[in-house]
Amino acid sequence: MKKIITILALLCALLPARAQYMSFFSKGNWAYTIDYYEPACYMDEYHPEFFPFCNETFSFVFYHEDTIRIGDKIYYKEGFSYSDAYLREDTVNGRLYARYSTDLVDDEYLLCDLSLSVGDTFVLPDGSANWSSYGDRIMVVDSVGYPSGKKVIYLSSCNYNNEIFYTSTYFSPADFNISLRFMEGVGPMYGVNPAPPQYTHHLGLLLCLYKDDSLYYMTHETLGCYQSTADIPLYPESCLQVYPNPTNDQVTLEFITEEEVSGTVIIRDMVGRVCRQFSVNDKKTTLELSSLPQGAYMITFIDQQNRKITKKIVIQ
Repeated sequence: MKKIITILALLCALLPARAQYMSFFSKGNWAYTIDYYEPACYMDEYHPEFFPFCNETFSFVFYHEDTIRIGDKIYYKEGFSYSDAYLREDTVNGRLYARYSTDLVDDEYLLCDLSLSVGDTFVLPDGSANWSSYGDRIMVVDSVGYPSGKKVIYLSSCNYNNEIFYTSTYFSPADFNISLRFMEGVGPMYGVNPAPPQYTHHLGLLLCLYKDDSLYYMTHETLGCYQSTADIPLYPESCLQVYPNPTNDQVTLEFITEEEVSGTVIIRDMVGRVCRQFSVNDKKTTLELSSLPQGAYMITFIDQQNRKITKKIVIQ
C-alpha cells in the first residue's frame, strides 16, 4: 500500500499545474463597446422624452503593447486620453483587476473573478467601474456553466434595496441575453470600463467585444454594437430557412426573397461569444460546423443595409 501511495504521489507531482484560463486579451488590440444607459431604443414603449440617452455608446480600446507599470504590477492602458482606464489580469485564477488612476497606491479593485464557485460572494465596492453609487454591491454565485467549453459564472444581488441594473425597471433583461455574469475570455457583463466615482451612476452594459478588429462577443443582435434611436429593419422570419436543424456537421441557409443576398453570418453560443463568422453572397449557402461542440447556437444574418434575421440552431 505504501508503495502505491508513493507512486501516486510522484505522479501527482509530475502532473502539470492546472491550465490557465483563456486570456481576456488578444495579442494585438481589443475593444469593448459599452452602453451607458438603458438600451431603451428597442422597447415598444420607447419615447425620446422619457428615454433620451439610449444612444450613449462608447468604445474603449486596449493595445497589447501599450502597458504601464504601477508598483510591481503591469497594466494595459486604455487608448483614449479621456479615459484613464487600466486593466490587468491573472490568467491562473481568471481574475481581472481595474483602476482609474496611477496616483493612488490602493486604487486597484477586482472586476471579474472566474475562480468563484456556487454560493461564493463577490463584492463590488462603491466607486467601482460604472456600478451604482448606492454602496457596496454584494453578489452571490447562482450557477457555473461551460457553454462552448468556456467557464461562465452567473451572479445575482444579495442586497435587498439595490437592483443590479436599472434596465430591470423597464423591460425583461432576459429578452436581450442580459444577466450579471463573468465570462472566460470576455470579462464581466457590466463595468468593463474603469471610471472615476463621478461616473459610477452609469450602467456600463457590455454590447460587444472585438479582438484584433474581429467581432468576438455580442450580447444580442438587436442591441447590436452601437445604440441608436433609429429603427433597425429586420427581415421577416419566413425569409430565411435553416436546415437541417438539429444538425451534426453542416447547415444550409436558404433565403426566400427576390432580392440579391449579400452580407455576414455570425454564429454565437448562448452566452454571446462569436464562434464562427462567414461571408454570404448567395441565396443558398451551406456552412461547415463540425468543429463546434454540441449545444444550442444563435445564427444571425446581417446584410449590407444592416438588416438582421436570427435563428436558433442545435448541433448534436
